[in-house]
Amino acid sequence: MDLAAKLISPNKLSLMRKTFRIPVFCFLSVALVLLGSMAVAEIEPAAKRIFDSHARALGGEEAYADIETALIGMTMEMPAIGMSMQREVSFKQPNKIYVVMDIPGMGQMKRGFDGEKGWSMDPIQGSRELLGSELEKLLSETDFKEGLKLSEKYTSAKVKGMSIDGLTIVECITGQGSHPETLYFEEETGLMQKMETIEDMGEQGIVPVSAKVNSYEKMGDLCMPVHVEAQMMGMSMVMKITSFEPNVPVDETLFKMPD
Repeated sequence: MDLAAKLISPNKLSLMRKTFRIPVFCFLSVALVLLGSMAVAEIEPAAKRIFDSHARALGGEEAYADIETALIGMTMEMPAIGMSMQREVSFKQPNKIYVVMDIPGMGQMKRGFDGEKGWSMDPIQGSRELLGSELEKLLSETDFKEGLKLSEKYTSAKVKGMSIDGLTIVECITGQGSHPETLYFEEETGLMQKMETIEDMGEQGIVPVSAKVNSYEKMGDLCMPVHVEAQMMGMSMVMKITSFEPNVPVDETLFKMPD
């Protein structure tokens, strides 16, 4: 086992599973500070307008309507330890997903959902079915249109003013007992630029997480966050989308749990 393999402990593998899940069209799924719970469960009109503007900036419903499958390629780098990983995600509507990540010195981490059952396979734990919160996290990646549906994703959303760098701050919560998320939007473009939340890391407790979009890029009719930096537990991860292929043939057996 080489240095890279030694540096990625089981705890770090767990962190990567939780932190570096990347929904296709809403790259920001991680965050930082634990905020107070919201008194009223509602999407305020001002927040709804921002969500609608973000959806239009991504391309709108019309840009996604004809996409039935997609293949996304990306790189994930951890500069502090000089590690670079390759990640490929296959999607099929309405909710099938297959993720494979190559880790230097360790092999591949794979996850999938076939429409009924979620699973994971990696060099540490082998093949196993995903249940509970792990399954929920995987399911959150399967929706092509997540970025268009922020008003549906959150039960509460309130505009809290402007950040010092001129971004509109929206505090959101997905449901009872969930950790709040803070989203930052650029008013001129409507695009989300940052996200902050808390991740539940089990034995390690709750951990602040943040993600920042360095750049968006047009890919066909879609506008995608192609360069994102995430911070968690003192580690930095740089994620870049390197390829996007819509409506490609997808082998159905990919989504099935290995025997």
